[in-house]
Amino acid sequence: MSFDSASFHHGMRPSPETAWRELGARFVDRGLLNLEEWNRIQQQAQLSGTSPGELLRSNQTASEAEILREMAEITGIPFKGLHEYQVDTGLTAKIKAKTALRYQVLPVQDDAGVITLATAVMPESMMEDSLKMLLGGQIRWVYVLESELLKALSHFYGLGAQNIHEIITTTQLDELNFEGADIGEGSEEAGMIEFVHNIILEAIKMRATDIHIEPFEDHVVLRYRIDGLLQKVPLPEGIAKLKRSIASCIKNMASMDIAEKRKPHDGRIKVRAINEEFDLRVSVLPTRHGETVNMRILSRGSMSISLATLGIQDEDLPMIKYLGGLPHGIVLLTGPTGSGKTTTLYAMLNELKSDEAKIITVEDPIEYQMEGISQLQVHSKIGLTFASILRSILRHDPDIVLIGEIRDAETADIAVRASLTGHLVLSTLHTNDAPSAVTRLVDMGIEPYLVSSCLEGVVAQRLVRRICSKCKEPAEMPPPLIPELEAQFGSHLDFSGIRKGSGCADCNYTGYHGRTALHEIMMVDDDLRMEIIANKPANEIRETAAKKGLTSLRQKGWKMVLNGETTVDEILRVTQKQSYHSTT
Repeated sequence: MSFDSASFHHGMRPSPETAWRELGARFVDRGLLNLEEWNRIQQQAQLSGTSPGELLRSNQTASEAEILREMAEITGIPFKGLHEYQVDTGLTAKIKAKTALRYQVLPVQDDAGVITLATAVMPESMMEDSLKMLLGGQIRWVYVLESELLKALSHFYGLGAQNIHEIITTTQLDELNFEGADIGEGSEEAGMIEFVHNIILEAIKMRATDIHIEPFEDHVVLRYRIDGLLQKVPLPEGIAKLKRSIASCIKNMASMDIAEKRKPHDGRIKVRAINEEFDLRVSVLPTRHGETVNMRILSRGSMSISLATLGIQDEDLPMIKYLGGLPHGIVLLTGPTGSGKTTTLYAMLNELKSDEAKIITVEDPIEYQMEGISQLQVHSKIGLTFASILRSILRHDPDIVLIGEIRDAETADIAVRASLTGHLVLSTLHTNDAPSAVTRLVDMGIEPYLVSSCLEGVVAQRLVRRICSKCKEPAEMPPPLIPELEAQFGSHLDFSGIRKGSGCADCNYTGYHGRTALHEIMMVDDDLRMEIIANKPANEIRETAAKKGLTSLRQKGWKMVLNGETTVDEILRVTQKQSYHSTT
């Protein structure tokens, strides 16, 4: 039933219809579907204008990768991963955004004037002829996965370029100079809404926590906060003409007053994407060149994360579980904003949640919803502060209290007294390392003897980005850093496991995908309590803790570098060199 695809040499590729018939014949021969099913798919494709490949994927006959592998054999066009090519803006500039998006192709290689184009579908002859004319020479093809291609098109040509092009080209020219108004402001509403939806959906797909849209005189900047760092997302040409329309559309979606452009606004958008519900907390600020927009993305799903899924190092997990299981006392998580402190605390609460324990949290804002615990939101404008809420909840007989953050002396004092009366208090504090938490509490006005009595442990935390597994490659340790590592781990170090990410579509060309935590855990024992009572400075407390086995954030980070989990740059970014050498 099939034919020999080897007979199709360069320039003798079968037509799309012939290729699809051959692919269907192969699947029928293998028993993946019967002839009647294949005929029905062909008829449905003709009637709906849908590709047979999409129908084969939708009924789960074969995956996209399986279909493209077969088409590669049939057509002679290779099937590769997009990460195998070093694509740059100089190469993608050979085709204009309008053409690339219309034909869904991406230039990935220039071999002496012969351009290789990536596609997710079999190229048709008319499209091929048009592209040859535009490029002024020969072209080659390579199949890539559609998901990889779409990511790359957004990255190189700008997110939502097709929508923006349509809005601009379909708007009347006399709108261009109407008292500074945007093109499309008040018109082409559906196209603008779709463009904003694309921004939000792409942010969710890319695991972003924040969306920043910033207008300037002649351009607009879109940035996503992914894995803790802001990443610029390319936008299509002409977007500056629509900067006011973008802000107005978002304000309308968040039920704000779109006519008021002089004052800050706050609102909320509820969206559903990828079978999950999200809250977008929207903040709008007036700037010289228009309104700048920030959207914080929060999942509305119940919190189900556990300590086991946080990627905590094996030697740290027992200590964190021990601290979470104490009957009373204070356990502090320290670190800068965005270091994952609240997430770790909630993972601890998830372990402690039971019918025997009453858990109450006081937060500003409530970042995660968790079943089985009582969560209270701070409202300072009506007098509901951390301190006032804490006084009330202690009369509700809780076993465990989570305080979102110890911000002032009054909150710290109530937290200390709650821990001394038989409650386990979990909270966060902004300090650079674990020993500094002691001096911070003393600076807030808590007597050293009270700190020594109630403080059970301090966990300093940082988040580092993981190297992307798809584009991971060998790397070298910078020579100036080698003496520091040898001083900590000895001179016989093996640097062969060091890696870096070269950048691919899967990681948005950053070389990183996902994050993991570094922890510096200080368990407060009798010797440390004596130093706290003596009001010793943080560096002396650190020296004592180090002699008892405290491993610094920096040391934990270097171990991850040597194991190929993260990069040297990440450790230098989130940690600082300590003034002592550990005995471990």
